[in-house]
Amino acid sequence: MHLSKHRPHRNLKYLSWLRTRNCVVSGKKAECAHHIRLGTNGGTSLKPSDYFCIPLLNEFHTTGHSALHIIGEETFLKQFSIRPTEVFIKYLSEYLKDAFDIDYKVCDKPEQETISDLIELIESKVVRSSSPIKKKKVSVKKDPTPKVSITESSYYQSAKKLKNERDKELRRKLKEESKNSASPKKQFKGNEFYEKAKELKRIKDKELRKKLKEQSKKK
Repeated sequence: MHLSKHRPHRNLKYLSWLRTRNCVVSGKKAECAHHIRLGTNGGTSLKPSDYFCIPLLNEFHTTGHSALHIIGEETFLKQFSIRPTEVFIKYLSEYLKDAFDIDYKVCDKPEQETISDLIELIESKVVRSSSPIKKKKVSVKKDPTPKVSITESSYYQSAKKLKNERDKELRRKLKEESKNSASPKKQFKGNEFYEKAKELKRIKDKELRKKLKEQSKKK
């Protein structure tokens, strides 16, 4: 069976295992698994089967001067004398042994037939869910204590009533001051009593806002 005829298998466990092997170029512990497109079932916007991968260091995958993604896959394979089918057989048979304790004896079969046998054996052991996993909805516990608006609190209503009474008293005093004045009617602005009353009102309003803010935080 030609490699292009295989379906695009997905096996994250195999990819994770492959990253623990040695890089096919340096012999050091690999850092990534590269999907080989040349001669496999990869295509435009189509990732090859996860079983058609080789382990590499990042240096030889993307970052180095001779990295596969810099010089191209075909040049890379020729430069480092890598035969992908040999690599596939080596690691697929090793994975079969490590993961499922199955010894596969590589015989004189054609390489592509051997790869098909190995993939079939691995796939027969893979357990996949028939239905997508549904995410559990996280229930948010509601606070049983009903939230009370600041404007509905008894403290706010009392403070508001007190403020209205003070404002009313201030207007009454200003009116009397204006009537009792012998001079022509003056503008409130600049009036000593008015300015003092205005400052007092500003201070009281500031204290009221502070108390309301503290009351809100406690709730």
